[in-house]
Amino acid sequence: MKNLFSTQDSVDFWVWVNPNNWLTKHQIKETGGFTSGGIFGKDKSNLMFIPNPDFRGELTPFHNGIMRDYVAEYNIELSRMQLFPQYPSRLNALYLFRSEEEAQKYSIRHKWHVGERILKKCHSITPYTFSLHDLSWVDFLRASPSIDPPSLDIIGKAYWNGKYVESYKLEIMGEKWICEPIIEVLFIGRVEFYDRSLE
Repeated sequence: MKNLFSTQDSVDFWVWVNPNNWLTKHQIKETGGFTSGGIFGKDKSNLMFIPNPDFRGELTPFHNGIMRDYVAEYNIELSRMQLFPQYPSRLNALYLFRSEEEAQKYSIRHKWHVGERILKKCHSITPYTFSLHDLSWVDFLRASPSIDPPSLDIIGKAYWNGKYVESYKLEIMGEKWICEPIIEVLFIGRVEFYDRSLE
């Protein structure tokens, strides 16, 4: 578990925040920080929705896009629950970066998500737990039209163990898929911002 940390030391992180979101505004201006959800472990489920095995309808491109993102999170969470229950769940952790450079790499690849968000520096408030992972595994799951169960198992283990996508041979529809690692922080605890402005 070289990528899992629990400590009380204050550590700096970076996060993209939406200055136009009412909850973000409240959290930064009024409370000065963000707090994660706190559930992780084998006996707890963070899955908000359970796939319907009896579904016989038709998917539109819109529904397919929505479900592909959730199915990626669903599969990563199943892997965590079964094999890595001590790790923070992606479904209730704060998504942070260890450096400004890593946050900028994220913004280049995920322009659609960053949009008008601003990058804020924050620091941890004790105690807390965090883990480091290559976000490219999630990007691969979201981009793939379908992945067989043995491959999902390999991907889940690689993601939670902190392995980089670039060290694996991946394909999507017969094409080689390569992605530079973007290391995300899954953080359980509280962070506070150095600057409460949203400009």
